[in-house]
Amino acid sequence: MAVAISPITRQVSKPYLSLAEFKNAPTALDYSNLVVGGNQAAQDAELSNAITRASSWIDQYCNQIISATTDIEQQRVRMRSDGTVRVHPKYFPIVAVSAFSAGPTPSLMYAAPDCSVAWLEEQSIIFPVSQLPTTMSSQGPLSFGFPGTAGREMYVNYTYVNGYTNTTLAANSALGATTITVADADGITPNEPLKIFDGASTENIEVAANYVFGSTTVPLVAPTLFAHTAGVTVSALPAAIKEACILVTSAYLKIRGDASLVLDVTNTPSQQVDGSQRVSSDIAHAQELLKPFRRIR
Repeated sequence: MAVAISPITRQVSKPYLSLAEFKNAPTALDYSNLVVGGNQAAQDAELSNAITRASSWIDQYCNQIISATTDIEQQRVRMRSDGTVRVHPKYFPIVAVSAFSAGPTPSLMYAAPDCSVAWLEEQSIIFPVSQLPTTMSSQGPLSFGFPGTAGREMYVNYTYVNGYTNTTLAANSALGATTITVADADGITPNEPLKIFDGASTENIEVAANYVFGSTTVPLVAPTLFAHTAGVTVSALPAAIKEACILVTSAYLKIRGDASLVLDVTNTPSQQVDGSQRVSSDIAHAQELLKPFRRIR
């Protein structure tokens, strides 16, 4: 028996912070005893798990994955009087469209030979139906009545890139490097400003205009100011997302099974505090930071 299988992709959350980024943040948290009796590797592993869970919480709250991903979606739309179709993907900001097909039925779809004719807005894709190869087939002129008139329902399937670049160095980068190699090229575009998060060696970089979309080798406008090791974060995530992840990760650590140690800026240098008393303010602050990135369903 034939089975209909959806081509729609399901993405997985990516951590919005590296271990070093969280440790360098001024959280005033003691994260050296997350695993009772565990060695440093065990403590770091659990802290990484907390960061991953916090990143997933952010995606759930925002109803979308903030990191850049490549997604496939399909839906039904109607052709407009100007000869275009307008689709509103689930996720934003839209960075690129790499494939677009449309047709009068799911079994009769026409793939666009050139997606660069699409008009992209932050949350919309506008595609001219006239750019679909609908006039000829291997059997001669088509007579299916497509695209037809304005208002006719059409089936569309498209692949698009959305979100903010959030990757890591795949190889060491020397001081003065004019290119870097990243683990994941999703979201990277020519002339895009990025930041390498590397503690005291953190620096801003800019992708060169000759960057080939989708390549993991990224040429830079100017040489790097510091040397960096593989695994360091390279990102275009807004600072608000980073701060929200720090806050949510901190909240997760404060509601561990035992009372966590939190340093207060008062006359008392430190005290044992019920973690639940401090979680609500951290989460509330994170929610305020994330409001501009929420997808309204």
